[in-house]
Amino acid sequence: MDKMSSGQTVTLGCTDNQQCSVTPGAAGSLVGRGVNRRQQSQCHECCSMDKCNKNLCSHLTPGTCIDDVKVDCAYLNTFFNICQDIHHAKLVCPKFCKLCSLVDGNWARWSPWSPCDVTCENGTQTRKRTCTDPVPAHGGLDCIGSNISTKSCSKELCPVHGGWTKWSNWDACSVTCGVGIERRHRNCSNPIPDRNGLQCFGDTLDDRICLPGPCANGGWTDWGQWSTCSVTCGDGLKSRSRTCTNPSPSPHGKYCDGNPFEDVVCTKSSCSPNIVFKAKNVTNKNPGIGGTVIFGSTFVNEGDAYNTSTGIFTAPVNGTYSFSVQICAQNQKEVRVAIIIDGTTYATLYIYDYYSYPCNSADTFAVLHAQSKVSIECLRGCSGGKIYDASDRMDSFSGYLVHQ
Repeated sequence: MDKMSSGQTVTLGCTDNQQCSVTPGAAGSLVGRGVNRRQQSQCHECCSMDKCNKNLCSHLTPGTCIDDVKVDCAYLNTFFNICQDIHHAKLVCPKFCKLCSLVDGNWARWSPWSPCDVTCENGTQTRKRTCTDPVPAHGGLDCIGSNISTKSCSKELCPVHGGWTKWSNWDACSVTCGVGIERRHRNCSNPIPDRNGLQCFGDTLDDRICLPGPCANGGWTDWGQWSTCSVTCGDGLKSRSRTCTNPSPSPHGKYCDGNPFEDVVCTKSSCSPNIVFKAKNVTNKNPGIGGTVIFGSTFVNEGDAYNTSTGIFTAPVNGTYSFSVQICAQNQKEVRVAIIIDGTTYATLYIYDYYSYPCNSADTFAVLHAQSKVSIECLRGCSGGKIYDASDRMDSFSGYLVHQ
């Protein structure tokens, strides 16, 4: 049935008589509706005749906070616990049930639509609302429905960025032996760039080294010339070499078998003997002019070339020799001697001092043949014991082989 309420027409629907009963499971209920459920704006009644229960929807909109004068709230609560159904009680017995401060929530206005969430092709726009007009308070109902609303939006078509295809199989090697190159390809067509899309980054070609097999094994060159002997005297080594370049082995080719070097023993003339001497202690202090000054003992006499009996050094081998002599004289005595080699004077020395026992020395180098004779001979003033010899002023004659 239709009812005018506050200038509006309210349509009241009728429920089939078969459904008219007390709502089961509720603490209390009215006929055709449960007291624990919220009354909807479109309410229903159990109708067996027209215009039945005219007042069923008369309390849809709350008025001032007073109880309905036609309802005994205390009496009704004893039977149906009306205060437990807050949202029915607020329409009938708000003051009795202390519901005067209850506020049901209501949606505020929708916000503006957001920008489309994509820059190209199809996307979504959203808008929001809040349950703040008013905000639910003191047990009031929250707003019914969603706080977000969406709708589709369309932009221009997106750019298509290029993508590489898979690499092709490797091409055949560029050579049949040795070292070559093989290549593979790919294209920027997966997909092809479109609508200002980016090109593919990278190379369309890929190369790698291939080694199908050796072209040649290595071969030795002829032996080179023998090197000079590693020593100038005695036993040494000499060597010769060859290289594996006739031909050089190709990649994967076999290297030459054998040794690239060959050594053999070489023999030079015997090395210079160790010939050195140093003699001391003049035994004939009165040799006379042309006489040989004899040194009777030696510190060293390698090669036994100096004769302490004759005072003569005899060269055992050809070579270059070095000799030196030191003679001391009595004070105020004059002595002159020389180094004589095979009758030839090579060096002389002169000694004289008025107040002391002076000493002087002489030395020389000489190239000698084997059996050459070397001695110290008196040239002047050697007679009469003028040669002086003591531990602090030692007379000596020495020499050695420098080299052959």
